[in-house]
Amino acid sequence: MTNSGDARVEGDNSIANTGVLIVRQFRQYFMAAPPTPWPEQLAAAAELLARQVSNQGREQERRRGIGDPYPLPLRWHTAPGDLSDHVANIRGTPPDAEPPPLVLDGRFEDIATVYRSVPSERLVVLGGAGSGKSMLAQRLVLDLIATPPTEANPVPVPVLFSVQAWDPADERLVDWLAGQILRDYHGLTALGPDGQSLAAGLLEADRVLPVLDGFDEMAPSLYHDALRELNATDMPLVLTSRPEQYAAAVAEAGVLRRAAAIALDDLTLDDLTPYLPRTTQSSAADKWDTFLRRLREGSAELTSTAAGSALAVPLMVGLARAVYSNGRSAGPDPVELLDPGRFASAEAVKSHLLDEFLPAVYERRPAGRSRPGEVRPAPQWKIEDVRRWLGHLARRRPDQDPDLAWWLMGNGVPRSQRMLVFAVLAAVTGALAGLVVFGPVGALVGALAVGTLGAAVGWSRGPVPARMEVRIAGRARHALPQLMSGLTGGVVVGLIGWPVVHAWGWPALTVAGGIGSALGSGLSGWARHSDPEAEAKPVLLETLLGLAGGLAGGCTVGLIGLLADAPVGGYGGWLVLGGTIGLGFALGAALLAPTRKETVVTPTELLLSNRTYTVFQSITIGTAYGLVLAALVGPLCGIVFGPVIGLAFGVGAHAWGRWLVLGRFWLPLTGRLPWRAWVLLADAHERGVLRQAGAVYQFRHDLLQRKLAEGVEGVGGRDRNSRSRP
Repeated sequence: MTNSGDARVEGDNSIANTGVLIVRQFRQYFMAAPPTPWPEQLAAAAELLARQVSNQGREQERRRGIGDPYPLPLRWHTAPGDLSDHVANIRGTPPDAEPPPLVLDGRFEDIATVYRSVPSERLVVLGGAGSGKSMLAQRLVLDLIATPPTEANPVPVPVLFSVQAWDPADERLVDWLAGQILRDYHGLTALGPDGQSLAAGLLEADRVLPVLDGFDEMAPSLYHDALRELNATDMPLVLTSRPEQYAAAVAEAGVLRRAAAIALDDLTLDDLTPYLPRTTQSSAADKWDTFLRRLREGSAELTSTAAGSALAVPLMVGLARAVYSNGRSAGPDPVELLDPGRFASAEAVKSHLLDEFLPAVYERRPAGRSRPGEVRPAPQWKIEDVRRWLGHLARRRPDQDPDLAWWLMGNGVPRSQRMLVFAVLAAVTGALAGLVVFGPVGALVGALAVGTLGAAVGWSRGPVPARMEVRIAGRARHALPQLMSGLTGGVVVGLIGWPVVHAWGWPALTVAGGIGSALGSGLSGWARHSDPEAEAKPVLLETLLGLAGGLAGGCTVGLIGLLADAPVGGYGGWLVLGGTIGLGFALGAALLAPTRKETVVTPTELLLSNRTYTVFQSITIGTAYGLVLAALVGPLCGIVFGPVIGLAFGVGAHAWGRWLVLGRFWLPLTGRLPWRAWVLLADAHERGVLRQAGAVYQFRHDLLQRKLAEGVEGVGGRDRNSRSRP
């Protein structure tokens, strides 16, 4: 009996423990965890951002060879007073006091110390083309991050921004900065109590130090608006520019308020004498020794010769390294730069170095290797092909984004071509599907209907890709509201669809689809604002997007029902079918969540992430529509048109779908890009032709970009993209 009693008690305890586990699992998945206080979230976000910025900065310095063999000894002096604000304003000196002078002279390793010596924490870095402004800005970011913050003094996280992409006439500075942070870094999309993202919260709390690189690369017409917007904020910041462009902006809009300014100096012969020989193997170092000795024989001033004047800026030193420091004694000799017959001016030397840079990094080095988890190793490109492809990318029209983003490349195709490409592909797809199901009449209607939709997709500009991953664990409590939103919208389609189709025919389903989808999308957007991981758009925008998608979907199903002369059926069946479509759409929102990676966003990682997102949603949408059409019209219709609708959704609504058509098909077909275009970009970045700025690429320098663009014009005349504008 005792044993039986023990067994009974043990059994009861086991049942009780099982019940407790079930309750705990239920709470884990369906009950929201207590929210972390917003200040603690901001502190954790600042640490996460600092790690990503530091990792990215070190990687970019490595790729550009900044520390190989050691950083060039950049120097600067305090800029003329007319390019700085009053010293009293910079120091915050009382009206009745005389401020001491502000001396900011320094060297490359002193940049963080010099910046901290500016009381206003607002600094302008001036320098000519290729003088090292971006290199210095990157070093400032890394040195400031290396300063450990304290609880009493949380140091802002310095973040480097390429300011040429900012249009101050359309977007406030803080909004643009928040958008760039969200684009380029992981883990900052969570929303606070007021619906503000962590990125925006960090900016509002002064936990970010914007380092704005490339003011001079903005359109001159934007200088006034940019300075006005910068002066409208008191946030600490750093701005880099060429002196002429900044002086022109100051003459029009005044100086940057409370900002000091420094001006970079040219390199000297003493700087290059120990540096250049160490950039190559010892067996080939004598070439540089001879070159430098002959320079010194003429004059101790580096700028007294054309070659010396060209090499007085770090950019040209870097290009000269690529061309002449190849480790082979039989390679090209830099002494040729001293030939006055070939190189009568510094501009001639610079032009030669820019011309020879691509052959140096493509023909004299092995094919680039991919990094783990990125693209496959690049092939051994032909230099003439590389010039043509990169020249096409370099020819950016004023209305194009200056960044090389894979999802924006299709926007460079003239709108007329985009519409034609999408219309033809869509018409062929629609015609084949219509022919299989309905015969010749269906082929004609399918070609017209789907072709028109394709033309509309081609007319529009591509969306920005979302960074999403399929995730189930820990998402249940956020997935349920999304599922309910989709189910509600789908049921509304059924509630409205049956009576309107019964009364006015299948075309009336367009209205029901629009109303139901708008409601479901609005509810989904509202629910997303309570999801700390979600990238939430304004509810009104979500509603309008849902309305557009619902109108298109309702019109498509209504047209197919009309062609098939399908029976309307019963009310109950419509409710089930509507819920099916709603759940199909909801799965994409319920099971997809922003990635939790803490690594820096790379263009390739973003492409692969968006591909997963696109394929998953296309499958769920195609399956839902296929089931509905199979029930309303017949199995063959569902099997054929379900995938077609899913494919249309993937291409029309997602960045990767458009990239697949334009970047992977049309641009390679017309010779403007290779068939593996993203491999070209990743390999060009590895070789130092491009630099990475978060999720996008940029040319190493605008001088190189201009040279490549001019090469395309010189070889092939006007590029085909210049014949018409989108």
